[in-house]
Amino acid sequence: MASITPYMTKKGKRYRVQYRDPAGKVRSKRGFMRKSDAQTWSDKNAVAVADGDWVSHADKRRTVDEYAQLWLKRVSKLAPSSQKVYEPAWRLHVEPMWGSRAVSAIRPSHVQAWVDDATLGAVSVRRNVDVLAQILDLAQRDGIIKTNPARRLKLPRRPLSKQVYLTPEQLQRLAGEATRPEIIWLLGTVGLRWGELAALRAKHVNVLRSRLTIEENAVTVKNDVIVGAPKDHEVREVAVPRFVMDMLAVRCEGKLPEAWLWERPGGGPLKLPGAKSWFSGAVWRAQHPLVPVDPEQPDGEKERVLDPDFPRVTPHGLRHVAAGLMISAGANVLAVSRQLGHADPSITLRVYAALFDEDLDGVATAVEDVVKLQPKGA
Repeated sequence: MASITPYMTKKGKRYRVQYRDPAGKVRSKRGFMRKSDAQTWSDKNAVAVADGDWVSHADKRRTVDEYAQLWLKRVSKLAPSSQKVYEPAWRLHVEPMWGSRAVSAIRPSHVQAWVDDATLGAVSVRRNVDVLAQILDLAQRDGIIKTNPARRLKLPRRPLSKQVYLTPEQLQRLAGEATRPEIIWLLGTVGLRWGELAALRAKHVNVLRSRLTIEENAVTVKNDVIVGAPKDHEVREVAVPRFVMDMLAVRCEGKLPEAWLWERPGGGPLKLPGAKSWFSGAVWRAQHPLVPVDPEQPDGEKERVLDPDFPRVTPHGLRHVAAGLMISAGANVLAVSRQLGHADPSITLRVYAALFDEDLDGVATAVEDVVKLQPKGA
């Protein structure tokens, strides 16, 4: 039970409220000019203590930067690819705006105004808000704030990314133009992420079962390649078409189990191909196939001519090509999800919804073929 007592100062009578905090420690709040003001504050404070919303004056002064230091320690244990995204977002965008702010003083309207005034793209804005929200989650767990003001905001929509798909013939053309055709076939039929492919070692290849074990991920960070756990830290097996596995078997010949399947000249796994790499060269040549200068002389002089139907594709884009081939071959969503290493089949459905929608066209026909019934009079 709180008590209100008067005391004298040089400026006259003032009132003090004495109360116990949730831990039972006696505390006081002083400086009230009127007893009624002290009583109003005491009543509100009592409700906060009873509801578990009470926060000490020292905790109310704790800043976003204080909790960011705890958050950064967690980030340092994430995959290098995640560190590469989160740390710059904090340093360049979140810290300058929020670092010195008291956590308890931040309101949803403050964060929403920050979002609304942002001039960055939707992806960057959403990432920056996510960083702030993760930091404030730590303060919420400590009871400094009851709700997270960076959650449940109106955020800009992510731009819809257009998936690029190749026909089997186009994939074959691309592989034929590449100096490393086995990589093109592996990405375009199995659906590995580039980092998963780069981190493959000879021991990960099971030629007899035509399987690969994915247990490492090689991330290109500036001029270095860092090897860590795969995305979501899940080890998985993927199926490989036999003709692709035969190519990998050749690469494994003479290699020790720990040896990289592909190794760059200076040692270590391959870097992600850049704008002037063997991969980009293969894409350009596939987009500009050799055709006879004189159509009536097919074996005569040839020149490269743009094929407008051949899209620009990236190493990650070949992952979508592989998914498209799996789905068109009749693979169900669970199998495709496992092959691609998605944490949940719902991700597969969301990313490739259009491809699965095309399967609806054959549903009625398939049911009819099974039932083998026709309506009377048909």
